[in-house]
Amino acid sequence: MSTLSELVARLSSIPEKERRATQISEMVAVREKLAVSANNAEALRELSTALAAIEGLDFLEKVQQGLAIASTTAGRLKTRIEGGAGFERKRVDEALTTINERLENASAAVVKGWRSLIDEQQRRFKPLVDAAARAALPGADALTGSITRLEAWRDSPPTTVQQANAYLVDTAAVPTAVANLGLEGKAGKFMIDASNGRAKARDLQDPEVIAFLDSYPAVWTILKVGM
Repeated sequence: MSTLSELVARLSSIPEKERRATQISEMVAVREKLAVSANNAEALRELSTALAAIEGLDFLEKVQQGLAIASTTAGRLKTRIEGGAGFERKRVDEALTTINERLENASAAVVKGWRSLIDEQQRRFKPLVDAAARAALPGADALTGSITRLEAWRDSPPTTVQQANAYLVDTAAVPTAVANLGLEGKAGKFMIDASNGRAKARDLQDPEVIAFLDSYPAVWTILKVGM
C-alpha cells in the first residue's frame, strides 16, 4: 500500500475510533449509574427485610414489587452490555429511568406507609393519654412515655431485624401501660380491650363505662378505631 493509501485509510478510521471511544465512555458511565442504583436497591432490600418482621404492613408489597422490577431491568441491561448485544443509548436511558423510578417509588412507599402507621397509633392513644394525665391516674406518666417512644420511630423506620424487634417491644408496651393506668372494674377492662381493638359494642351499655366516657369524651377517638 502506498504512503498516500495508508494515510487515506488512517484518516478514514478516525471517525470510527472516536465513535468507539465515545461509546466506551458512555458504557463506563452507565456501569457507574448501575452501581449507584444497586447500592440504593440493597439498602431498600435490607429495610424491607427488617420491616417484614412486623406484621400488617401493607405497603411492603408495593416495595417488594418495585424492587423486583428494578432488579430484573438492571439484570437485563447488564447482560446486554456485557454480552456485546449492542449499546443503544436511548434504550439504556429508558432502562435506567425505569430502574430509578421503581426504586424511588418503593422508597416513597416506605416513608409514607411507615409514617401513616405511627400517626395512626398516635391518633388512637393520644386522647387516652390526655385523659389519663388530666385525671392524674396512676401510670399516666408511663403511658405518656410509651407513646413518646413510638413517636421517636416516625422518621426512623427499623433498618435491621433487631430494630424491628425493639419497635415491637415499644408497641406492646402501650396496651400494658393502659392496663396499668389504675382503671378498675368494667371501665378499666373496657379501656384495656379498646386499646387492643377488642372492645364490643355491648360494653358501651354498662353504666361504669358510660360514666367514664362522659367524664372523658375525648377518649371516644380510640373507641372508633378499636372497634
